Amino acid sequence: MSKFFYVLFVVLVFAIQLSGQELKKVWETDRSLKVPESITYDAQREMLYVSNINGSPLEKDGNGFISKVKLDGSIEKLEWVTGLNAPKGSAITKEKLYVTDIDELVVIDIETGSKISSYKKEGAIFLNDVAIDQAGNVYVSDFSKENSAIYRLKDDKFEIWMKNDEIGRPNGLYIHDNELYVGNSKDGKIKAIDLKNESIRTVVVVGSGIDGLKMDREGNFIVSDWSGKTSYVSKNGEVTELLNTTGEKINSADLEFIIEKNLLIIPTFFDNRLVAYELIK
Repeated sequence: MSKFFYVLFVVLVFAIQLSGQELKKVWETDRSLKVPESITYDAQREMLYVSNINGSPLEKDGNGFISKVKLDGSIEKLEWVTGLNAPKGSAITKEKLYVTDIDELVVIDIETGSKISSYKKEGAIFLNDVAIDQAGNVYVSDFSKENSAIYRLKDDKFEIWMKNDEIGRPNGLYIHDNELYVGNSKDGKIKAIDLKNESIRTVVVVGSGIDGLKMDREGNFIVSDWSGKTSYVSKNGEVTELLNTTGEKINSADLEFIIEKNLLIIPTFFDNRLVAYELIK
């Protein structure tokens, strides 16, 4: 085989592998959810915690709540934690669920479903996603144009940790191998911040808004664009569209991906459902 045809063969095989990503629908909830924005999986209890805005994303109306949903799509408790405003991203550590709520970070005891504390910082506007490192430090993105920043809760202090020209309208967050991956919606790039020296590098260019940001077992990304697109982004930068519901005006908000079950779960925001898919490679 000549060098030219060998290279062509490798390229074609690679392209076929990328185009082979697809989703197979497994289940969907009923529409009793109220503007579901984010999902967090509790592996210990095999439970999904769903943030329901139940109103405007920036309105302090007290209508927001967290739901408990089983892995078969049945809703165990619709209003498990109530009295929030517009809850969005969340993450778990040490039996606590950390949830963003406009301008504060709320801490919930998972066993009792009660709010045990909250952290508020003057200047925060649109706190969005949450990620937690191995030391238990909690990172929170502020998606607002006016305050594009990443906060950190460390030693009971909630402060701005990263704010510079490289970070613009950060949304989805994900931690892997001592790096914080950031869905940088201003430029449509996934960026990685070294948690030790705080250096920033561009990982891949997605080219759209980045709401949900997850990683599979091989280090590739699954991202959602709130407008209704869900994509598979290889670590080499190839973007494969898995789902596009923009024509139906169905959103794709802050998704969850359960690696061990190969299960992708998408909150549809104004469509008031969760829809679960098997990711087929």
